[in-house]
Amino acid sequence: MKIDVTREDIRNGEPGKPTECMVALALKRELGISYASVGYREAKILIDGQYTKLYFPRNVEKKIRFWDGLHFVFPFSFELVPSGFLTGSAITFSNHIARSEGPPCSCFGLQFAPNGVKDL
Repeated sequence: MKIDVTREDIRNGEPGKPTECMVALALKRELGISYASVGYREAKILIDGQYTKLYFPRNVEKKIRFWDGLHFVFPFSFELVPSGFLTGSAITFSNHIARSEGPPCSCFGLQFAPNGVKDL
């Protein structure tokens, strides 16, 4: 989901206050929620009585740190990554890895066998 941090969020936000910073205000507005607590790398939001952790892309961390220090940043957008999802580089399998010798191995819903990789 795309989150837009607007000029109003930047102007009305309070640096160093996790529930009132520019990104917290943007999350509250965009998601229609009343609680968001933002750190440099993630946010905790309250949806339907349950807390959910959201992870930020690295460029958002840099913008928050810059804004906290200098109180200046241009409007920006970013995509949310919910907890439980992979946040690193995409995982890829090459044929020479998948065609290992030995008994089949099942990991992450994929079966590794001498004849290749297939979904379980």
